[in-house]
Amino acid sequence: MINIISALIFSLSANIDNIALGIAYGIKKIHISFFSNFLIALCTSIITITSMQLGVFAFSFLDENIANLIGAISLILIGVFSIIKFVYTKYIKKIKAEEYNKTFKKLRIKELFLIILALSANNISVGVATSVAGIDMITALITTFLFSFLFMYIGNKLGKKLVNTFIITYSDILSSLLLICLGILHII
Repeated sequence: MINIISALIFSLSANIDNIALGIAYGIKKIHISFFSNFLIALCTSIITITSMQLGVFAFSFLDENIANLIGAISLILIGVFSIIKFVYTKYIKKIKAEEYNKTFKKLRIKELFLIILALSANNISVGVATSVAGIDMITALITTFLFSFLFMYIGNKLGKKLVNTFIITYSDILSSLLLICLGILHII
């Protein structure tokens, strides 16, 4: 049961950015098609599971308890550093508002590739740390795909209907807090 809960928390954390990204594109009136969303979910899931496999291999030479502890501490540190990065960028950088365009556009191939790259890069370090913490990879793969697809869809629909910068602004903090909770869960 702890593996399923851990995989759910991991997938929520790894994919919470999808809501914010979907909202951002929805606000710009850019439609993310079913196929594009499916491709994003598939690619990020494959990259995530690959990074989890690398983590298992890299730490296969260590005692299981030590590897789990390293993975749990890594998750906590990733979460803490993400919060520090968020606070730093929030107070140092200014966000420029884009013009609101009422016509719907389609997601371009270049943007699709950049979304996949950004979301996959985000999941690599978390995937390695999570696998070392002992989370079941099959459950993580399935939940990562489902949350990625669902969150992007919901975010894009929300963004088209309303301008909600709260989710966009604080998704990094929420994701970081989930990683810290996941790390603590695997230490206790």
